[in-house]
Amino acid sequence: MKTRHYVVAFMGGLLVAAAVAAEESKDVAVTIYNDNFGVVKEQREMTFEQGLNRMQFTGVAERIDPTSVNFLCLSDPNAVSILEQNYEYDLVNTDSLLKRYIDQPVSLLVKGSGASATRLLKGTLTAAIGGDLILQDEESGQLHIVSRNSVERIELDKKPDDLLTRPTLVWLAQAQKAGAHRCQVTYTTDGISWKADYSAVLNDKEDALDFSGWVTINNQSGAAYPEATLKLIAGDVRRVQQQRPVPDSVLLRSSKVAEAAGFEEKSFMEYHLYTLGRKSTLQNRQIKQIELIETARSVPVKKLLVYTTSINPWQVRDKDKVQVKIEFDNEERYGLGIALPKGKVRVFKADPADGTLEFVGEDEIDHTARKEKLSLYIGDAFDVVPEQKITDQRRGDRFVTFTRSVEIRNRKDEPVSVFVDEIVPSYVNWKIDKSSLPYEKKDAFTCRFKVAAAADSTTTLTFTMTQTW
Repeated sequence: MKTRHYVVAFMGGLLVAAAVAAEESKDVAVTIYNDNFGVVKEQREMTFEQGLNRMQFTGVAERIDPTSVNFLCLSDPNAVSILEQNYEYDLVNTDSLLKRYIDQPVSLLVKGSGASATRLLKGTLTAAIGGDLILQDEESGQLHIVSRNSVERIELDKKPDDLLTRPTLVWLAQAQKAGAHRCQVTYTTDGISWKADYSAVLNDKEDALDFSGWVTINNQSGAAYPEATLKLIAGDVRRVQQQRPVPDSVLLRSSKVAEAAGFEEKSFMEYHLYTLGRKSTLQNRQIKQIELIETARSVPVKKLLVYTTSINPWQVRDKDKVQVKIEFDNEERYGLGIALPKGKVRVFKADPADGTLEFVGEDEIDHTARKEKLSLYIGDAFDVVPEQKITDQRRGDRFVTFTRSVEIRNRKDEPVSVFVDEIVPSYVNWKIDKSSLPYEKKDAFTCRFKVAAAADSTTTLTFTMTQTW
């Protein structure tokens, strides 16, 4: 369906009005970023008269950034230029309509009171202030002040010409000659976002998992994008102000070929771009889920039990709990090996009794490059109980020496190994004076002990550390 608009052109000193047709959108592409904004590109066939044209480009997003709009005449870049632009959008409601009907004829159906019947008032609307309407009677000239609460119906002749019921860009365009052109409009909008969600299913031995990922797109931008080409940008893109549209020419190498009609992942400057291999419609106020990666089967995984201690209690997450972590590698040989956008990973395991999946924890990952390790903290151990205390301590000028006892009580029917990490403040030097178990320097601020506890038994670690500053 074509929408008719109007043109104002100056020809030979005369003011000439001509009609301009703008067809519905023919081609839409949307690039969505993590931080609740997107870039929209629309191509439409537009017809221009020679000279000045007043064009209405309707159906743009309500949350558009008007300063980001870029217009390009694809069929002839030099044929049309935009001289002025306005973004106009009025919600159709009583206030917006009455505002435009000041000094215009209206009819009010006013409720009666008691034995008084409902009456019809006709006249010129002189004011609509707060809860009152002021109407000048068309016959007597008398002014009626009518409360809105007493009005059953307001009748208006027609919709005002300047009331735009949809978000619209209004342009003053200069065309070199009359004719139809293929035009592209690019702009940014807030209110549209995407996030990644992952599912990891542990096997019975908890030494491998199946890993899959989905994209959730939330469109609250105030516009629908029918049969759109969808692209997603993953990465920490800095925005001082609304992003300007980024041309496709900056795409670099491809790191994974799209299979079926899923997402193709590519490098994009210092970020990553995911392009859906088919078109998809995004309705306004719609949440849509699309598969991001195919399921990677039997990815090797390590389950770790970790207990942290520190001379500074604030450096410890939970001094009475043993953390349960799982780690695996984002490697191509395991069916992964692509850039994984940040998102939540939900971990499940099948109940052997009936085979149904049960939720066992979740964590969030940051943007993770290929060949990097993923570590998920999914919960705290129930049957592995830690207890630690300082048994001796000496403090002096710029040093502290303390002895810590860590008891690991394993109430499971199988042996476990617990990593005990002593977290050292960043401003000190440290050394282990003696220890009941071997240790390793995991990094500059972490001393790690491995405590093995047999089934239904207790193992105690003791060590003495000196910290200087």
